Amino acid sequence: MVAITFFSMPKAFEGVYDTIQKNAIRSWMSHANSSVLLLGDDTGVKDFARLIGCHHISSVNTNDLGTPLVNDIVRRASEHAITDWVAYVNADIIIPPNLGEVINSLLPEFDGPVVFACRRWDIDITDPIDFSTPSWFHKLDQSTTNVRTLYGVNGMDLFVFPKGFYNAMPPFSIGWPGAKYDNWFVWYARHNRVPVVDITDAITLFHQKHPPGGGATHPNKMREHTDNLKHIGGYGNCFDIRDASHRVDVDGKIRFVRMDIPYVVLTIKRMIQRLRDFFIL
Repeated sequence: MVAITFFSMPKAFEGVYDTIQKNAIRSWMSHANSSVLLLGDDTGVKDFARLIGCHHISSVNTNDLGTPLVNDIVRRASEHAITDWVAYVNADIIIPPNLGEVINSLLPEFDGPVVFACRRWDIDITDPIDFSTPSWFHKLDQSTTNVRTLYGVNGMDLFVFPKGFYNAMPPFSIGWPGAKYDNWFVWYARHNRVPVVDITDAITLFHQKHPPGGGATHPNKMREHTDNLKHIGGYGNCFDIRDASHRVDVDGKIRFVRMDIPYVVLTIKRMIQRLRDFFIL
């Protein structure tokens, strides 16, 4: 079974985030042959890392506003990961137990590096999950079948890739809104002719809903949004899950994504947008 180091920078373990982050991170810990790396020094991060026995890195580079930089998070994860594969995942995401099996079955299809990406399903959870039983995910899956929502094409909350692959990442600031680093993950791989595999139909990735982050319209956040746009080269380079080169169906079969009419239209729109970006950014 492929071994993966899951890494993330959680928020402070306070209020609603205490429960949902513990649920998420414990789900990562349940994967065989894998490890977890938590970054940051917000309240409770170091203590929870010690409690569950995972590695912790406190210091992360920031921009001049004090916002952590994703490129440093990725670089430090690559330096400290004890596995050849790493997974960048948001700290409110519950990962199903079959992730390793799915990736393990797909790797023989590729000779070189490959990136796996996945959209999320939004669900409401207010209580801690009981991970003491092997059927914990089945129970969660069954209880949310009729009350979950698949997020849009930009809802990419999990990326699995070879250690060191994204070490050339620009200094994107973390956080909502307009982080753009997830769009860059897809763009960079496709720009370098590396396959991006959409595994949304092969696994069920759960996002635990929570109140939106504050300060979205604050001048500092708007400046960071603009800076991140510049790092990716504008809206015309904001690739999403539609830009995956391959998709995996519910039976685990992989297929090459062909250029259909909707994607051709999208490509033309992006070309026009890149011209606009040239004059705006």
